[in-house]
Amino acid sequence: MRREPKRAGLPKTTRVSLAGDERGAAYVEFLIVFIPVFMMFLGMIQAAMMYAANLVVTHAANTASRAAVVVLDDQESRYGDEDRNSLAGGGGGDSPMDSVGGLLEWAGLGSAGGVSGGSSGGGSDGASGERLSAIRSAASIPLLAVSPSFSQLMGSESVYAAIGGNPAERGLTGAALYNRTAVAVTFPTERGGSEFKTDYEDNEDVTVRVTYLFHCAVPLVNRIMCDDIISLKTGVPLAAAQHLMDVTSSGTASLDEISAAVDRVQSARDRLTRAEPGVSELEQAESPSLSFLTAARGARFIVLRAEATMPNHGAPYSYVE
Repeated sequence: MRREPKRAGLPKTTRVSLAGDERGAAYVEFLIVFIPVFMMFLGMIQAAMMYAANLVVTHAANTASRAAVVVLDDQESRYGDEDRNSLAGGGGGDSPMDSVGGLLEWAGLGSAGGVSGGSSGGGSDGASGERLSAIRSAASIPLLAVSPSFSQLMGSESVYAAIGGNPAERGLTGAALYNRTAVAVTFPTERGGSEFKTDYEDNEDVTVRVTYLFHCAVPLVNRIMCDDIISLKTGVPLAAAQHLMDVTSSGTASLDEISAAVDRVQSARDRLTRAEPGVSELEQAESPSLSFLTAARGARFIVLRAEATMPNHGAPYSYVE
């Protein structure tokens, strides 16, 4: 019998059934675990940014309060001859933003009356004018630190841009555009109150509330933790409702999947209900209609509010011109 010569150096192969093959198990487990862990990581970043932004809004309220108690009784000629200790002044004149407001009104996205250089309301009782504009500017300056960049507003999402990006671009966008629609300064009659006032007496406590539309920039999780501008304005959770419709119309969804989608809608609705007072106050921003420009890009936001109280620095004397 002829024997085949042995081939040196060739490994002996062993066939293993696919069911018993455990190679790559660690890699599969990593893929399964990675997505929820990564989402949790992104959620922690977004939550930390919200917390930091809330601190900045609190600082902005303190700054606006300090400005208010000085500006209210300042010399009339500095503020277009508006009455002392009153926020019910005249308008601040025409602004280049008026043309933008007219375009938005024509498109049915807002009222041109809310888009102006300094005459838009700053409180639900008709606060307006140059004194309010000065107080709003004091509140806006600290908020430049958390303003989004223009590319973020137009839909560019990345963790790098969310954490920092280009600080100069963020500050420039906030000063020139974003803070005009995202910052509202109102004057409640008492802390936590829903009624507002425009006139003050000497040494009367002045409560200033700053409401800020914070842009949620962290990808993926901003769809879960924040809402688009249309949902905020209407109180209808559009994304969650669309997800529920997709689940129910598939015809293959289980009862648990449908229940989870319903819970998601309810959670989003509760979040929008809590944001409703702040959304109403944002109508008193300098140019509230500009926020609708972010609707087409799907940007997500959350409303942050803070307030501070200080005694008015008024005194019964007349200024010498």
